[in-house]
Amino acid sequence: MSEEKIIDLLGIGNAITDILVKVDYQFIEKMNLNIGAMQLTNYDTINETINLFKDQIVSAGGSVANTISMVANLGNKCAFVGRRKNDNQGKLFSESMSASNIILPNSEVEVGEPSSTCLVMITPNGERTMLTYLGASKNLSMNDIDLSLIEKSKIVYLEGYLFDLPEAKRLFYSLADKQEELGFEFALSLSDPFCVTRHKEDFLKLLDKKVKIVFSNQDEIETLFSCSVEKALINSSNKILINISTLGEKGSIVCANGNLIKKDSFSVEVKDTTGAGDSFAAGFFHGYINNLSLDKCAEVGNFCASETVKVIGARPDVNMKELLSKNNILKN
Repeated sequence: MSEEKIIDLLGIGNAITDILVKVDYQFIEKMNLNIGAMQLTNYDTINETINLFKDQIVSAGGSVANTISMVANLGNKCAFVGRRKNDNQGKLFSESMSASNIILPNSEVEVGEPSSTCLVMITPNGERTMLTYLGASKNLSMNDIDLSLIEKSKIVYLEGYLFDLPEAKRLFYSLADKQEELGFEFALSLSDPFCVTRHKEDFLKLLDKKVKIVFSNQDEIETLFSCSVEKALINSSNKILINISTLGEKGSIVCANGNLIKKDSFSVEVKDTTGAGDSFAAGFFHGYINNLSLDKCAEVGNFCASETVKVIGARPDVNMKELLSKNNILKN
């Protein structure tokens, strides 16, 4: 290939501002939401609900964006494509990503809907339930993608949440078909069990195009393949080269060439599960980019997830690279 691979990981996803609040179980029930899942809503509802809370933590978010942020902070070269408006939340998102030296090839747009917002409601058990207004993200299309940048990337990572957007769905299939031509590895997160339910046939159709790496949690992969997590991982070996499922406090399982690699989790006190899967993916990618064994990649992923659930929010304010070295998981 003529193009030099100067970007380790390029992510394509929703550019979202997270607003984190603590709630009781009754609030989730009253809102008619499913605990642990994400539900889409409109601009008025998201703002009315946000205004019910005085104590809020605001940060840049979005599943793939969270992963990209941590991968960059671990010392890898990253880029992110996500549509946002030139408003306060759009600027907050861009500033947060730029602070981690992440390349943002597409800038904020001047017209259209406001930037995306996600209200993350944390129940006493640390589980997060999300109410999301997609806003500007809904207009993400192939026009936002710089194919010359894709060609310079080793891995292109997309989030399943984008399947809720018809134009973005076409983008998935188009990029999957360009893997060989542009010489990148295609990676995907299933994102959410209800998202998988909504678009099951489309996910399966995409996997037939030979996705290199797929991340899921147990609910997501069992929903997609309608069987137990281990059977789902093994049965999909002919479609997915490296298939990874996180199991919460039970750790994670990696499946490659029909073989299962199980890794235990790190025992910690869980405050908030927001971003745990995103951080696992970041740790795994860091190991994979640096040619570590799949067993070690999963261990790094488990550790990054464990550090994330110890704090409120998806992006822990710690030096993860230093912690990995200090805990003898990786050498500095």
